[in-house]
Amino acid sequence: MTLPLAGLVVVDIAGTIATAYCARLFADAGASVWNAEPAGGFATRSMPPLLDGESALHAWLSTGKQSVVVDRDDDTWHPLQTGANLVLHAGEPRLPIRDGCIGLDVSWFGSSGPYADYLGSDAACFALAGMVRMIGPVEGPPLLPSGYQTQIVAGAVAYIAALGHLVGAEQGRAVATRLELSILEATLCFTEVAPIAAFNNAFSTRMGINRYPPTYPLGIYHCHDGWLGVTALTPSQWKSFCRLIGMDDVADRPEYQSALGRLADAAVLEPRIRALLAERSAEDTFHEGQRRRIPLARVPTMAEMTNVDQFVSRKAFAQARLSNGRRVDVPVAPYRLRGTPLHGGGAVAALGAHEELPEAARAYTAGDDLPLAGIRIIDLSMGWAGPLAGRHLADLGADVVKVESCERFDWWRSWEATPAWIADQGAEKAVSHNMVNRNKRAITLDLEHPAGRELLLDLVRDAHAVLENYSAGVLPQLGLTYEVLRSVNPSVILLSMPAFGTTGPWAGFRAYGSTVEHSSGLPHLNGRPDDPPTMVHVAYGDPVGGINGAAALLTALRHQARTGEGQFVDLSQTEALLPLAIHGILHHAVHGEPWPRQGNHHPDMAPHGVYPCAGEDRWIVIQVDSEAAWRSLQAIAAPALDGFGSRDDRTRRRPELDSALANWTATRDNGELMQTLQQAGVCAARVSDATEVLFDPHFDARGFWQWRERAVVGLQPNPSAPWRPRTAGASQPFALRQVAPTLGQHNDDVLHGVLGLSAERLTELRTEGVIGQVPRMPGSRVRANPG
Repeated sequence: MTLPLAGLVVVDIAGTIATAYCARLFADAGASVWNAEPAGGFATRSMPPLLDGESALHAWLSTGKQSVVVDRDDDTWHPLQTGANLVLHAGEPRLPIRDGCIGLDVSWFGSSGPYADYLGSDAACFALAGMVRMIGPVEGPPLLPSGYQTQIVAGAVAYIAALGHLVGAEQGRAVATRLELSILEATLCFTEVAPIAAFNNAFSTRMGINRYPPTYPLGIYHCHDGWLGVTALTPSQWKSFCRLIGMDDVADRPEYQSALGRLADAAVLEPRIRALLAERSAEDTFHEGQRRRIPLARVPTMAEMTNVDQFVSRKAFAQARLSNGRRVDVPVAPYRLRGTPLHGGGAVAALGAHEELPEAARAYTAGDDLPLAGIRIIDLSMGWAGPLAGRHLADLGADVVKVESCERFDWWRSWEATPAWIADQGAEKAVSHNMVNRNKRAITLDLEHPAGRELLLDLVRDAHAVLENYSAGVLPQLGLTYEVLRSVNPSVILLSMPAFGTTGPWAGFRAYGSTVEHSSGLPHLNGRPDDPPTMVHVAYGDPVGGINGAAALLTALRHQARTGEGQFVDLSQTEALLPLAIHGILHHAVHGEPWPRQGNHHPDMAPHGVYPCAGEDRWIVIQVDSEAAWRSLQAIAAPALDGFGSRDDRTRRRPELDSALANWTATRDNGELMQTLQQAGVCAARVSDATEVLFDPHFDARGFWQWRERAVVGLQPNPSAPWRPRTAGASQPFALRQVAPTLGQHNDDVLHGVLGLSAERLTELRTEGVIGQVPRMPGSRVRANPG
């Protein structure tokens, strides 16, 4: 069977974790991927954990790739790139890349702006993006997530940018052939709602481990046989949860019928919940809770990961074969293309195992066309994950038509409607909704009405793909299964992206983004030794799922463009988080022990942590990864750090070292100190709050926030896509074409302009309540049989 990216040739000359993960996604989908390595190999070949001398991390990143050694000092080495459709590199804006192929530069901070030459790290990106500030105890210091999470996310986003442009170029569009992607800007997709909310005078503060608004209870609780993740948002979920664990006396209390009301009384409720769950089985409570439609989750350890029944059923892990013959279980791509299954696992090439790259590839035409122009996506999704997937495709130029109804509108507009909320135009004020739906058109269709259902099918007839993230069973209830969609359009793609995928024993389970994070086991890798497994406080499963949803849909679109074939695409949001836990998965696989949770410490760096600065709740991340960096820090901080010696000495005396450094940083401004340390060769990053992210001089210099007027809410900041074209050495973000639409804003444009409905018919549909532009209360229209 032909794989969806067959015929593409990708050359990675950087070998960073970000470029390697991007290239691995290409290899999984059938592209010919080449590592063009220096004589000593990419740095990933020596990164821990090592299995009989070979890196298990490199193995996971490089299955299915080929390796050729190149001499970067030889002026003739770059002709080896002539066979590439895509060249991945890192921080080399003047790299000689063959005209007619696409070059993507993936660097920490981009090629311009005050931070362009700064030392980068995952921790620095999390800090500058405003994510670190919200994690950890109220009193501080904030806690750093572990591993390579920002680089892996950036690799997936780079895949979206690169493949989107390749799809457009193969269709003859004149697209940007020189692109750059900032890992920091890719990280901002997790936190971009907070700066916009701050602009609108809504601020959040750090509330403690696994505690963040607006949901309560939300957290990870110890049971006698493991850990249980709990999310109870709606009144019905709260009542069911209380009756499940034996808190019937508070289930119906009026003040507890809202999540914020419960959160306000968490000091009273939390001890009872902890005590009652400690007596229960996590496994049994998980299944019984899901039977009652409560979003509970078993939080698996790294030791349990490959034996989780849902992951086993879906074959979420495969074996990577190292060149020394050893094998290790690694997560595969989190999406299943039913018509064109992807690779999973495979062999890792030894350094220099291959000698020649393929013959020269087709040359692409450079220009400023949007690569997905002419592709129409019907977006039935709601919340964060699905709409973010649609936003990525819209940013690439696709015509994404968002479909809601006046009664069952996107729940990111609000959890529920009230007459006062409707009268106040609350549907148009939700920052989260407006953030994630830019560059789309919006219509309303009541899919429970026969006319609404038929109009949707009329749209599907000429669409390339449909995107949905409903709970299991919703599309069948509406008579809109993949088989039905395919009957009106045999070449259509349907992407379904529920929390756990559409197959397996958990397929019908209830979940939110927090539940997805719980189920991935990732919280076991974050936090201090005595903390419970620690979440990252942004409903992590949603945006990571959305990024992978866009990657999955683009993969299927490339196959569709070459063959005319559609297919069903099944994505598991939980499996999308497994790559972010790869450091813990591999550590356990190689060493047979859990990842050491050390809070803000690092086994190979000292100092390494988050240190206080002048002002209330002001902090800075400092990471010393070399003796040269230590000497620079020691000189700047003298005499505060005098008397500390080698890394071994500093590691042994870590508490004393951290105390001395904290005393020194506590009187200094975190922004000025970041600049001083970075200029001296020390990796440092301010722990930004939401307002600082919005007005950060680096983002300002790069034009990242695009200010536009929007109906009802007025002037608003809008984040740019993290990829941008580079022309004549300069780079500016792709311009925002349209702010998030209002409810049903494009009813006439789409229903008349695309489907040809008359003005009279549109009036009838409004009268019948099938379409509209104002939310209505549930049950305000008599339901019709969808047929």
